[in-house]
Amino acid sequence: MMLRELFETPMNLVVVGDAFVSCDTMEEALRASGVKIGKISRARWGSGDKDEFAARQLNLERHGPEAEAWAEGLEELLPECDVLLTHFNPVPRALLDKAPRLKAVLTCRGGLEHIDVAACSERNIPVVNVIRNAVPVAEFTVGMMLALTRNIAASHHLLIDGHWQKEYPNSGFTSTLGNLTVGLAGLGNVGIEVAVRLKAMGVPMIAFDAYADPARLERNGLGDVRFVDSMEELFRSSDIVSLHLRLTPETEKSIDRRCFSLMKPTAYFVNTARGGLVNQADLLDALRTHSIAGAALDVYDSEPVTAETGFAGLDNVVLTPHIAGATEDAIPKAPFLLMREVRRIADQGTTERIVNFKELHLDA
Repeated sequence: MMLRELFETPMNLVVVGDAFVSCDTMEEALRASGVKIGKISRARWGSGDKDEFAARQLNLERHGPEAEAWAEGLEELLPECDVLLTHFNPVPRALLDKAPRLKAVLTCRGGLEHIDVAACSERNIPVVNVIRNAVPVAEFTVGMMLALTRNIAASHHLLIDGHWQKEYPNSGFTSTLGNLTVGLAGLGNVGIEVAVRLKAMGVPMIAFDAYADPARLERNGLGDVRFVDSMEELFRSSDIVSLHLRLTPETEKSIDRRCFSLMKPTAYFVNTARGGLVNQADLLDALRTHSIAGAALDVYDSEPVTAETGFAGLDNVVLTPHIAGATEDAIPKAPFLLMREVRRIADQGTTERIVNFKELHLDA
């Protein structure tokens, strides 16, 4: 099959909305894209409650597409489905078995934990994703670095409580970012955007990523980023470690006591990636004993964070409730960004956003 043909013939589509990305927005994006459409059918994953969504999202991110049930009634729509458009609705192998005509799976996010990509590849089904929130998360990450190292969040909290305080646990080594070395653990979509912003601010960087694409780094003006040979060296040499890894069985809880023991007592840890990457008990121990200077976290081992989670009373943390990517132009409007990528595939034969292209029998 020619890749361009995939989106040049009328297709029957099934869209699966949820609490954050609606079926209405998906259908609007489809009709505005100019791709040829036959019939559009709808399903909704979950009740629409955002707290319920967050819990199910976390379960999928930790345990894969079999961990949660797909949208009620979805399987009844699949026998005539050519293209499945989803946000977070799981797409396990068992669901694919019910879609004999399926030609493509489109997802309105960058993460793929909710999709059995290997099963799609076995069936020669392209999986197309979109990097919807790399910039929002990158901006937030840099903000977290500043809020933590310059005591912005801590001083605000104290002033709200009526305390005028100018001394903090890091007062003896507070510094501008330009005098700190930021270690980027992962140079994928978000890591690259963080690096671009840090470079513009004159911040020295090192990085570790066994899968980094040199050509992509060059295109983003990052060909001079210095790579270290191991994660251990990154933790040992950085003044700020910023985590941007994918959560996989190999990386789950890989950031643990051993990593924190390598950090300087004046170094900071930032995680806006996935809570499951970190052994949270080990991080809490490092923070309580002040063996590291502090941490800024947007993601956690379990969510929501409560008073019993262990962070209460700590004076060296900045905590936010998993909002790094939550901008109005990121998640709710992701279908429009996704369909822009689909149009590029149809018009130009591009393959960058077909995540399993190398495993497929398709011609560009």
